[in-house]
Amino acid sequence: MSLGHRIYVRRRFIDIYRELRTDKKSSPRIFTENKDLFTLCCTIGYKSGNRNELKNTEMLLWSGTLDEHQETVLRSIAVKSSGEQNLNILDDAEKVYKIAEQYADHGMEILIEEIFKPYIKEQEDGTLTIVYTEKADLLKAIIHFVDSLNEDNSPFD
Repeated sequence: MSLGHRIYVRRRFIDIYRELRTDKKSSPRIFTENKDLFTLCCTIGYKSGNRNELKNTEMLLWSGTLDEHQETVLRSIAVKSSGEQNLNILDDAEKVYKIAEQYADHGMEILIEEIFKPYIKEQEDGTLTIVYTEKADLLKAIIHFVDSLNEDNSPFD
């Protein structure tokens, strides 16, 4: 079985991904896998209509770990955002994941600004991490934010 392609995120955000899937008494797990938060960030970034060029990246996951639904979301976003009149972009997996990474980066910026800001701590090396003790409060904030995005119809309309 192939692991697929490497998917990268900005190094500054890598600890946020790690903290939100780590189960500790001081900060309970919110996401089971990095791929779940990555897909959420990608969707939020796409919905905002903005994506960032990535610099100073770190590998987050292998594309082979994405489930069928996540892969469909990322591929759909690539098709919609490519401006192509056909599905040729689907033949270039590297391009699909690069687009996903760019939208996910902007989506993480939005999550930091809208939800994570009170929980963010900047470390000495410039990376950001999440520090929280009340899983319920952070989880409610994430659910409320995602639910507010659903007030509009599908981003693919």
